[in-house]
Amino acid sequence: MCACTMPYGDKPASRSGRWITSWQTSQARRVDIRRLQAVPGVGPIVVLTALAVFADVQRFATAKHVASYAGLAPSTYQSGDCDRHGHITERGSAELRAMLCEAAHHARRSTHPLHPYFLKLCARRGYKIAIVAVAHRLCRLLYVLLRDGTDFQPTRLGVDEGPFTQTITRRFRLTPKPAGRLAAI
Repeated sequence: MCACTMPYGDKPASRSGRWITSWQTSQARRVDIRRLQAVPGVGPIVVLTALAVFADVQRFATAKHVASYAGLAPSTYQSGDCDRHGHITERGSAELRAMLCEAAHHARRSTHPLHPYFLKLCARRGYKIAIVAVAHRLCRLLYVLLRDGTDFQPTRLGVDEGPFTQTITRRFRLTPKPAGRLAAI
């Protein structure tokens, strides 16, 4: 075949077809990157790590499988009637787990959509367990956004948005110190 009959100059047709396909794939990935970066606390490094680890999201049946693949699922010890859950399995990508835990720290802010979920867990189980639980939830959320091709909506997380007022009634409080001299104890 002479160069004058080849499409796109001197490239054979099969190479140009692969180039066009890879260009379309990169355009689709850019849309996915923008979509995932809309989640608060998730930046470009977290998104690229998640895309690299998940690769093709169609290979996972459910979001639970993705969390298990990332190593964010609790281990289970079963024997007869006894059913105990332990630490996370830590299987899969350590980088993705670390990135999701870093992104989960943003749930501490009151403006984050997962803040109510984080506060409830933090009060009940502790800060570190709450961070891992929010990372687990973020992993599942990123999977759903990739699988369905939808944009991030905080209302789908089961939280209400708006300025809420809360009156706190406490049984005890610190006694305010008098101004000036310290009171004798």
